[in-house]
Amino acid sequence: MRFRTALLAGLGLAVAGTLPAQANTPAEACANLAATDAPATKIEKASLVTDREDLPDFCQVEGRIEERIGFVMRMPASDWNGKFVVAGCGGFCGYLAPDKPGHSNTLNSALAAGYTAIQTDSGHQAVNTDTDWAIGDPRALELFAGAWMPLAVATGQHITSTYFAREPRRTYFSGCSNGGRLGLYAAQRYPDLFDGIAAGDGVFDLSGYGGIYGLWLLQTTRDRDGRAVIDQAKVPLLSRHVKQRCDALDGVEDGIVSRPQQCEPDVAALRCRAGETAECLTDAEVSAIERLYRGANANGEQLFPGVAPGSEDYWTVWLVGTDDDRAWGERASEGYLRLAYGIPSSEPFRPHDYALADEIDNIRALSPLLDATNPDLGGLNAAGTRLFYYHGLADPMMLPERFFDYVEQARQVTGESSLAETTRFVTVPGFGHCWERTGLTADEFDPLDIIDRWVEQGEAPDRIRALQRDADGEVQRSRPLCALPARAVYQGGDTSRAENFACETP
Repeated sequence: MRFRTALLAGLGLAVAGTLPAQANTPAEACANLAATDAPATKIEKASLVTDREDLPDFCQVEGRIEERIGFVMRMPASDWNGKFVVAGCGGFCGYLAPDKPGHSNTLNSALAAGYTAIQTDSGHQAVNTDTDWAIGDPRALELFAGAWMPLAVATGQHITSTYFAREPRRTYFSGCSNGGRLGLYAAQRYPDLFDGIAAGDGVFDLSGYGGIYGLWLLQTTRDRDGRAVIDQAKVPLLSRHVKQRCDALDGVEDGIVSRPQQCEPDVAALRCRAGETAECLTDAEVSAIERLYRGANANGEQLFPGVAPGSEDYWTVWLVGTDDDRAWGERASEGYLRLAYGIPSSEPFRPHDYALADEIDNIRALSPLLDATNPDLGGLNAAGTRLFYYHGLADPMMLPERFFDYVEQARQVTGESSLAETTRFVTVPGFGHCWERTGLTADEFDPLDIIDRWVEQGEAPDRIRALQRDADGEVQRSRPLCALPARAVYQGGDTSRAENFACETP
C-alpha cells in the first residue's frame, strides 16, 4: 500500500472517496467545503471564482494546517482531469502567491490543465530571504525542511475527494529553487508520497549553497563596509567577453554558452589600463570576478564549486547588487548564515569577520535537517515513483557543478539500472534560475506535463523539445533538452530548429 493511501486511511479518511458536498450549484458545493472536517486542517474560506478570463472557473479554498501552515488550493469547477498537484515554494518560503505566473512553484498552469493544486507557505509567514521565524523554533524549521509535504497531501487529497466525490488517481509534486530541494527531499525521504516529482534548480545542498558558497559570495561581492565591489553596470561587458570566448564551443554561435565546463574566461584581459575608466574592470573587480568563477577554497582545498561561465546575464538579479540594493542571492545567503549562527536580523552580521575554513562545521550543522543530498534514490524504484529533475547550466546561484557532483553520486550509490527506471536528470543550456528572465534561451517547457506523460504514458523524458519566444510570443528557436549523460550536438542545417540537433553521449 502506497504511503499516501495509508496516510489517508490512518487519518480516518475513506480510501475510495467521500460523499460530495450537498449542493445544487458549483458555488454552493464550493462554499460547503468550509464545513469539511479535513485532517488537522481549519478551512477559513471557500468560494467559487468565475471572473478570471485567463482561467477556467475554479473553487478556491484557503486555510491552515496544524494551525501554522497557511495554504491556498484551487480546483476546476468542471473538467477535472482526476489528478492533484502539490506546488513548491521559493527562497525560505513564508508567503502565498497563487497567481504567480509560469511553471515555478505555481498553481495556475496546473489549474488551467485540469488539475487540483495546493500551495503552502511551509509553516511561517515572512519575506522569503528572512529566517528570523526559525530561530528558536525547531518545529518551524522542520516544517520548512519538508515535513509540511505529507500534511499538505493529506489535506489536499481530502478536499479534492470531498469536492469531486472521488480520490485523485495521481498525485504529483512540482517545484523549482527551494521547490527543487523539496522535490529531491521527497524523493529521498518520502519516495512513495507522490506518483511523480518534477523538480528543478534545487537548493538541495542548502548548507553548501547558502552557507559555504553564501559566505564566499558575501566576502567577494561586498567590502567590509558593505559596499558593492563589482559595478553592476559592467556585468554586460563581462557577459560579452565570455560569449566571445565560449559561445562556439558547441559548434553553434547562438549567444548561449552550452559548454560551460570547457569555458575559461580571461577576466584579466578586461582590466583597466592607465587612463581607462569605462568598458574595463578595476583590479578589485577582476579579483572578485575571478573568485566567483574559482569557487570557495581555502588552504589549497576546493570547498565548493564556482559560478558557471555563461551565467553572467543573470548576475544582476542574483549576485551583483548595488551599494543601496543587494542582489537576491546576497540577501538569501545572509539569511541562511544568520539561521546557522542564530543571529536575528535585529543584530549586525559581518561576513568578513568569519574565516571560511574554520566555519565549515558551524555552517553545515543544519545539513542533516535541511539538505537533500542523499544520493540513494532506490526508494523511488520500490515505490514506482518517477523523478524528472532539470537544472540550468547558466544558474548563478544553484551552481551546476554541484548538481553534476550529486548526479554522479546518485549513479554510484543507486546504480545505473535502478536510476534509469525512475529518474531523469536534464540540463538546460543558457537557462538561469527558474525562469526569472525568459527569452534568453530555449527554456519553455512544462515540467508537470513532462512528468505526467512519463507516469501516465511511459514517455521517459530522454529528449524534450524546448522553445524560445520573443516579446510577442513568436517562436524564435527550438532546441532539444537531453537527459544526462547525453547533450545536444549540432548535426547541420538551421540552428534554430530542434530537429537539427541530436542527443549524444560524449
